[in-house]
Order: sequence, then C-alpha cells, then structure tokens
Amino acid sequence: MPVTESSDDAIVQGTSNDAAVSRESAARLGYMADRYIHNFVRQPQRRPPLINRGTYCRFHGIQSALRQFTESEAEPKQVVVLGAGLDTAYFILKSEGLLNNVRYFETDFEEITAKKASTVYRKRELKALLPPDIKVARGGAELHSPSYNLLAGDLRAFEAQVVPKLMERGFQTDVPTLFISECVLIYLDPKYSDRILDWATDNVLNCGIITYEQILPGDRFGKMMIENLRARGLELRGLHAHPTLESMEKRFSGRGWQFSKAVDLVDYHDQCVEKNELDRIARIEFLDEWEEFTLLAQHYAFTFAYRTSSLPFSAMHIV
Repeated sequence: MPVTESSDDAIVQGTSNDAAVSRESAARLGYMADRYIHNFVRQPQRRPPLINRGTYCRFHGIQSALRQFTESEAEPKQVVVLGAGLDTAYFILKSEGLLNNVRYFETDFEEITAKKASTVYRKRELKALLPPDIKVARGGAELHSPSYNLLAGDLRAFEAQVVPKLMERGFQTDVPTLFISECVLIYLDPKYSDRILDWATDNVLNCGIITYEQILPGDRFGKMMIENLRARGLELRGLHAHPTLESMEKRFSGRGWQFSKAVDLVDYHDQCVEKNELDRIARIEFLDEWEEFTLLAQHYAFTFAYRTSSLPFSAMHIV
C-alpha cells in the first residue's frame, strides 16, 4: 500500500515552487548563471538581499559538488537527486558539456515530476537539452532515456517505489554515484531517511552525498524558524534527530562512511566562496542585514560525505 499523507504532502511539494522563485530572483539579479530557472516560475518575485545571498551560497555549494564530480576522470558516473523538485542543474551542466558518460536521475513526488516533465517539453530551450532518445512515460509523469531519467516516487517508500525504477532505468551499484539532497531528507521522519542512507551504505560501493539542511532547532532563532514553518503547515521531521554539525557528520561516520564533514552557511560563505566572488555579489545588492544574515545562515548547513577512499570522492573539496 503506498505511503501517502496527501494534505501534508501538498504543502511540502509547494516548497519546490518557493525554492524556484528564490533561485529565479537571485539568477535574474546576476548572483549566479542559471538561464533556465525562469521557465519554472510563473510569478517572479524579488527576494530580499539576505535571501538572495543565501540562495547563492546554496547554489554555489551544490554546483561545486556536481562540477567536481562530473569533471573527474572516473567514468562512468551517476548522479541521483533525491526530491529534485524544479531544480535546473541537469540543464546547466548539460549545456556546458559536463554530463558525458554520466547517468543522471531525478526523483520526486509524481505531482512534481509531472509538472516538471510538462514544462520541459513545452519550453524549447529545455527540450533541446534532453537526450534525443528521451521517452515520456507514466502518463506524462516521467521521462526515460539511457542518460537522463525523471522518476516519480515517494521517498518514504524508497526501496519499494524508487529503487526498482532506478534499477529498471540502468542504475548500477558498482559505479561512482553522487547523491544530492537539498532540504529533502529533513522533511522525512528519520525512520524513512535512515532507510535511504542504509540502502546506499549497503548497496552502492562507491558513493558520496551532499546535503543542505536546517540545523540548531533549540536556540531562539531555531525555535522561531520551526514555528514559522509550522504556521505554513511544514514540519521538519528530521531536525531534532540531527540538530548540530557534529550530529550531521555522525549520521554518516556512524554508518562506516570514511569521510563526513559538515559546515554551516556562515563558514561556507566566508571560507568556501572565493573572495572575488564575494566582491562581485556585493556589488549586486547592498546587504546591510549582516546580523540577520548570520543568524539565518547559522541554521543551514552543507554536509559532504563519502563511503569510499577511491576516486572521485577522495579528490573532491566541497566543505
């Protein structure tokens, strides 16, 4: 029996639209180069400078991971985006010729994949980047090809709904695989997200993951963040299970992964974004809300982990 909680699911699915609006805002102002995100946003909105800068850091971190992975000499390779939403990374990388010999998988709720598939086929610049042998499947909710697959499935039933589709579409457990999770696992009860990580640990020989999630629920700002989300009907079900940088790292090291490092967005902004980039984005908008930005950024974190000491992960520097 499918695992469904329709009312809560619809609210969570709405976060994909919120993320797309924020990225479109930052991209339109010139924070980062994403010339495809506007296709997924019907009503553009200009976000405040602190949100635009946070969105830039989120984009920078995920893109850094994807580019280091796809540009590495190891091949073939696989990317699996968990809860991909309306993400445009595939189209950005494809347009730059960075997905040669890479199988790229995206998975999300059927309602999201159907919307994405429809948009991709209606927008000429997106459709042109699809593999020539792409096929529409599941009544328009999925896209299938040997190199790119958009798959519908509930992550709470990962092994029952998602894994069989990955395998059917050519996923290989012995190929270097990078998992991406941006504010996705944290919406799942830990019993579900842990099953995903346990499956990867037990089955994928050479894998890495980068996550972007909220942290620190116990301080004043964290409690306010939780209450604001609850007012919108959103529950961060995994937040208290992994509330700190240390606990995020232990989530992977405790499973025997050989490397695990977490960094909050403040340190990522100050230490991992190049100075010339910080100078460039500072010229886009004046950010006079540094204290507020710092408070916000302290409550978001990247975690990069891998469970093998072989290439390409041992050569990647994400955080």
